[in-house]
Amino acid sequence: MVNFKREFRKQLRLALAAAAGFIIALAWKDFIFKATGDILSKFLKLTPITSALAISIVLTFIGVLIIWISSKLLKELS
Repeated sequence: MVNFKREFRKQLRLALAAAAGFIIALAWKDFIFKATGDILSKFLKLTPITSALAISIVLTFIGVLIIWISSKLLKELS
């Protein structure tokens, strides 16, 4: 029973940290989209729909790159 309580608390802390991270990400979402859109609009003439698509592609690429790099670094550390 002690192991269950310890594991439950560990998982609860993890879930709360993930929820807080999600809320922080939502708070920054608009700023990141607007900033990326402003940068792209300096180089490309885009309609609103193609601008949203371009922003999504750029941010997806950056996100995948961050995930890939962090997984490589964490794999080497363990």
